[in-house]
Amino acid sequence: MNRLLPSLVVGVLLVPATARANDDNKAPETAKVQISTPPVTRPSALPPLYVSLAALQAYDGYATLRGVTEGARESNALVSGLAGRPAMFWALKGGSTAMSIFMAEQLWRHHRRAEAIVTMIAANGVMAAIAARNVGVLRASR
Repeated sequence: MNRLLPSLVVGVLLVPATARANDDNKAPETAKVQISTPPVTRPSALPPLYVSLAALQAYDGYATLRGVTEGARESNALVSGLAGRPAMFWALKGGSTAMSIFMAEQLWRHHRRAEAIVTMIAANGVMAAIAARNVGVLRASR
């Protein structure tokens, strides 16, 4: 019994140390939480409206600058001073297009999706009317 008790105590003390030493080599496992949310999709009408607005703005810029070089005058008082400076004019066109798209995106992100679509339809409608007028002006100046 004299030998059994000390060897039992030593055995009991070494087993947890061996197990602990073996655990130290492993990387600690982290708890993983997976949250599944339904995908939020953009209304299918918005991207084509963005593209068409950019195209209408580009055409308006082209037609305006061409018309001014052919002797027509810019009827928009806010833009008339920039028609002679193409870099500033294109910066304004790009900025106004980006601002319209940004506003629609903000409306969409704040769950006002119908208003985002209506905003883009209105912006496209105004630009389409301006582009149609520019076609008439360019034809008349020839």
